[in-house]
Amino acid sequence: MTGRREGRYRAPALATLDDLRHAAQRWGSGRGARSLEWAMPRIRVGAESRPESLTRLLLVANDLPEPLANEPTQVRAGLVLHPDLKWEHWRIVLEYEGDGHRTSRSQWQADIRRQRDFEAAGWAVIRVTSDDLFVDPAAFIARVRDVIARRGRSG
Repeated sequence: MTGRREGRYRAPALATLDDLRHAAQRWGSGRGARSLEWAMPRIRVGAESRPESLTRLLLVANDLPEPLANEPTQVRAGLVLHPDLKWEHWRIVLEYEGDGHRTSRSQWQADIRRQRDFEAAGWAVIRVTSDDLFVDPAAFIARVRDVIARRGRSG
């Protein structure tokens, strides 16, 4: 649904939403049809990874507003970043940190610069890990709700 970003440009997606709808219809009632039926209305353009999608789905399943995925966000003159997920209203971004973000020194340094750029522009940054999604999602949702509540009071 979302082609890879290559610098400022995005490669074409491998399929359109219509392509996926037609494929699901052709699939019919075969094995996995219920999963397809569940997934189709939840597909969004913009996610660049499975964890980003899982984060969005977890937030929505817990009655939080749906965040935007990888939307261009200007943080200062000449610098536009694409946060994994964001709520414009509260100026909150969520950034998923996979193991590559932890084990690669250059990625870790880039992530720190990125967080500083968002924060300098007035955005709250919520860093998300696999533990947030799979080990203790309730604590993650509580943390997100707390940040929203604090941003709501200040915004």
